[in-house]
Amino acid sequence: MNIIETRLNQHLDQLSKSDIDVVKSLNEMANRIPQSKISDLAPLCFTSVATLHRVIKKLGFDGFSDFKYALKDEMTLKSVEKPNDVDFYETILKDIELTKRLNENEIVKIAKLFSHASKCYCYGTGWKQNQMIDNFSRDLLYYGKHFSILRTIDDLNVIGKDANSDYYMLILSLGGNGSEYVEAIKRLKFKGTTIISITKDSTNALAQLADYSLYFKYSQDDINKHWNTLTLHFLLENLLEAIINEC
Repeated sequence: MNIIETRLNQHLDQLSKSDIDVVKSLNEMANRIPQSKISDLAPLCFTSVATLHRVIKKLGFDGFSDFKYALKDEMTLKSVEKPNDVDFYETILKDIELTKRLNENEIVKIAKLFSHASKCYCYGTGWKQNQMIDNFSRDLLYYGKHFSILRTIDDLNVIGKDANSDYYMLILSLGGNGSEYVEAIKRLKFKGTTIISITKDSTNALAQLADYSLYFKYSQDDINKHWNTLTLHFLLENLLEAIINEC
């Protein structure tokens, strides 16, 4: 339903039969209205310019210009390319395959580390990261492996006060460049803590600091839009399986 049909339904009780016929004619030629003058459209609607202007105002528009630009705006929004289901599916499969290849060797090393470590901590730098790292940690409990979950940057700083070479820190971030947690990780690193980072596939400060780095493929250009976490889910499940196999 376009804006013409919507306004017709909203103002139906104010329109005569002849008005409705004019609106129907407008709807049939909706695509050409943004490029037309009211004097061009009136004959095509079998009415006068004055009548056409009156009907457009009955539909709730200030006038023909308002009507024309509202229709143009709607068409512009509809013309924005929508994600194709097939393309989305193929992109995700490709990203998962690339994620697998990126981390095959490193995951085995990290799984061996965690299988013998006694003081394991994990931290997610945002609410989605926190949720996912929380699920990861809870799943490991069923296999006798405990990760202490750090909820805030303050928790991360507190751990840093007593950290030593027996500590293992798994930190999950999208971009890996947050100044607060990067500084906290530097302090942990100085005290000998083993750092394992998980970030998107890009050069970033966190991955450069880490002793071990895992990457998930992230094809989305705009991080301000919805963050698709499917490849990250895959990576965490892959790491989980590897740790379980080492336990």
